[in-house]
Amino acid sequence: MPELIYFDAHAQFGARPLKPFQERWSLAHLLDDMDLAGIAAALVRHSQALHYDAMHGNLRLLDEIAPHRDRLHPCWTILPDMADDFLSPAEMLQQLRDHAVRAAAIFPKTCGLPVADDLLAPLADALAEGGLLLLVAYPEFSDCHEADCFLHAFADVNVLLTDHAWPNWREVQWLMGRHPRLHLEFSSFQANRAIEWFGERFGFERCLFGTGQPMKSPGAARSFLDFRLCTDQQAQMVAAGNLRRLLGGAGPTAPPPPGPFHDAITAEQRAGRPLSCLVLDAHCHVLHDGANAAGERYVMVRGDAEGMLEVTRRMGIDCTALMSWNGTVGMDAAAGNIVTAAAVRHAPDELFGLLTLNPTHQSFEEMTREIEHYHLDMGFLGLKPYQRTVIPYNQASFEPWWRFGDEHHLYGLFHISVGGINVVLDIAQRHPSFHCIIAHSGGSYAFAEQVAGVAKQAPNIYAELTLTPVTNGVVEWLCAEIGADRVLFGTDAPMRDPRPQLGWVVFTRLSEDEKRLVLGGNFRRILLDGRLPGHQPPACVVREL
Repeated sequence: MPELIYFDAHAQFGARPLKPFQERWSLAHLLDDMDLAGIAAALVRHSQALHYDAMHGNLRLLDEIAPHRDRLHPCWTILPDMADDFLSPAEMLQQLRDHAVRAAAIFPKTCGLPVADDLLAPLADALAEGGLLLLVAYPEFSDCHEADCFLHAFADVNVLLTDHAWPNWREVQWLMGRHPRLHLEFSSFQANRAIEWFGERFGFERCLFGTGQPMKSPGAARSFLDFRLCTDQQAQMVAAGNLRRLLGGAGPTAPPPPGPFHDAITAEQRAGRPLSCLVLDAHCHVLHDGANAAGERYVMVRGDAEGMLEVTRRMGIDCTALMSWNGTVGMDAAAGNIVTAAAVRHAPDELFGLLTLNPTHQSFEEMTREIEHYHLDMGFLGLKPYQRTVIPYNQASFEPWWRFGDEHHLYGLFHISVGGINVVLDIAQRHPSFHCIIAHSGGSYAFAEQVAGVAKQAPNIYAELTLTPVTNGVVEWLCAEIGADRVLFGTDAPMRDPRPQLGWVVFTRLSEDEKRLVLGGNFRRILLDGRLPGHQPPACVVREL
């Protein structure tokens, strides 16, 4: 497959409020991360245009990116001239033309702008006259109806919606059907198969590649398309072609050469090939056969076992640790275990199961029968307590299960809930042969610090990464804090698409050997420690590397 050219539609740099100490933020960081992930060019705005003065920040943007205009394309922050605080629409349009700026961003909620036709119409007319692209973040609206009113006001303008997430699927689908000039980027919209689904229904020409840099990992964003399920032509439209068209032809025409930390693993992903190293997904759900949704706000297109295997095979995932959704989130543990068992039977060489128990709905006797059937009879290696809980994991009703896990050297996957992270520390210290994996450890630097704090107190605590924020740099930070041998790759599919989670690890500043540990080696070690009589992990785990 040809390597795609990537043109990032959603990036920024500059000082900003409430930035975590470890988070990247500068122009140098942005350029460095683009080199790391093989991003050819980016449409960028300056954060001070939002957090200080718009025109001051816009002009500062032009000055700071001047040496890099071959790679960085300016996006101005704009607003209506309500209080003599911005240019008139005519002056704005002239300034945009004078400085060859082809895109603008607006922040209604943050800037206190009423979403009203009479206020927005002059801006909309100027942008339409100039043929400019307008970016707006979905969280800037109170609901989809306010977004709909905004898009009606800018009906003659190409609008790129950013920062919508997987719970917004149905709202975004409704908006896309009503507004033919609305476009999407997917840095936060990591719903399963979202690019393919929206591309097939609304046209791939309305889908754009964006990263959310520097807060989000740019390597995560490109994985949607590196491991594409659409044609090469459709993928290249999304990766760069659509943004070039919307910017009047400006943009990159070739991918950049490999940057620092390039290795055999990044080479395979850049070429669009499934990874050949051992890749084990430590955190995955499954729906019943034929299901595309899981209740409430959760759309999960083709979220059954066969649908998920199509994606994991495309990525090169050798084996997936599987748990139900209806048992862990829907709270119907017994029914969920049946779904998991059916999926494992469907592909036993690629899927293995985790048991879910729920003391708020099951008796001690029922839980004991489930343990005997799924762990001892079927060989389930993992323990997955429910996510939506009213009792802490170290409550007495759970204790027989943890003792069983300790006795058999199994592992548990913990989504932190009631009682906080110290509950897992308590379990780990009392059961030293029970491997305790904390889910979503890479979701933020604040949570990663908590995980590192307890992991340093108990060697049987591990950090599993997955979460939609794909926090830029946190993989390397966790490996430095607790060791690359205690960090695990996971996807949480099909709630979120598994592909960005893989690229988050691939395009890091880890050594190739460290990447191999995170992607599969560490989880393999945990699985091989399991001691269920008559059972062993799937062949890809057992065989010598």
